[in-house]
Amino acid sequence: MRNVEAVRDADPPDETDQRLTRSFRELRHRQSGAFSRHQAVAHGITDKVLSRRRRARQIQQIHGGVYVDFTGPLPWETRVWAAWLAYGPDAALTGATALRWYGVEGVPGDDRIHLAVPHSRRVDQRAGVLVSRHRGFAAQLHGSRTPPIVRLEVAALMRASADPNAPRQAALLLDVCRQRATTPQRLLAELDSLTRLPARQVLRRIVLDAADGVQSFLEQVYLRRVERAHALPSAERQARVESTDGSGRSVRYRDVLYSPYGLVIELDGHAGHSDSESRWRDMHRDNSTAMSGNLTLRFGYQLIGQPCLAAAQVATALRLRGWTGTARACSAGCSVARSAA
Repeated sequence: MRNVEAVRDADPPDETDQRLTRSFRELRHRQSGAFSRHQAVAHGITDKVLSRRRRARQIQQIHGGVYVDFTGPLPWETRVWAAWLAYGPDAALTGATALRWYGVEGVPGDDRIHLAVPHSRRVDQRAGVLVSRHRGFAAQLHGSRTPPIVRLEVAALMRASADPNAPRQAALLLDVCRQRATTPQRLLAELDSLTRLPARQVLRRIVLDAADGVQSFLEQVYLRRVERAHALPSAERQARVESTDGSGRSVRYRDVLYSPYGLVIELDGHAGHSDSESRWRDMHRDNSTAMSGNLTLRFGYQLIGQPCLAAAQVATALRLRGWTGTARACSAGCSVARSAA
């Protein structure tokens, strides 16, 4: 059913029919091919016609009273519209579905369409759709989106709160800030209104780290378990550094910069570089750092399992470059204590 003529009776169309035909075609286009029985009837299409076209495999039914105007696999956008039409109009996209609809990249989650409804409403779960009930539902909605959708900050905090894995919680909230989809300040303001949100205080600490300039999970691990846990001096994060080489002036950003001591910390979240271009890019960046008189230490996911060893190495480098402070051992077996001894 790529055009409305495929679902209307074969009588010659008058001016009203043509207007309805055009209106219904535009509606289906906006809804990625999905439409409801109510919408079809409002455009002059009877249940008899819908039933006949469904038997002829010109349309397919997705949920009770919800159809799409083509057969075969459903694109994600069509599934979203079909789910909303099945539960709307007082339903809204939420969680991972809302974040993906907003264009946030790399959002973890299952393949179901996540919808929110008012807490007072009772609903049946349908295949491929997860419906959650929300207090203060109306206050959580974006004011001008179609289909209705909760604000991005609400979606991010709800999705992070539902994940029992702390690293994934941090990765999600830091990512939405790094991608400039929102800001730590907006997330903190939203947290103040979500007083019943599970893991609320944990999420607040993550967002406060983002407000301090942390942009990735590894940066958060370094800040908490390396720098703060071992009383290292406070560093600049995502520090903007200009340099000049044979190709002209360039601007780079250092993950962590101890500016007074000329020490740069680079945090690489990739399991390993698979191509020569990536390796050369890292070498060029480290060479540029060395030519500026700075020293680079590079860490990856070993920070998670060996934060004390990293702290000992950073403390040694800082002392060699003029730091007169004292690193603090976080435990009796800490590498910082052995290094100091």
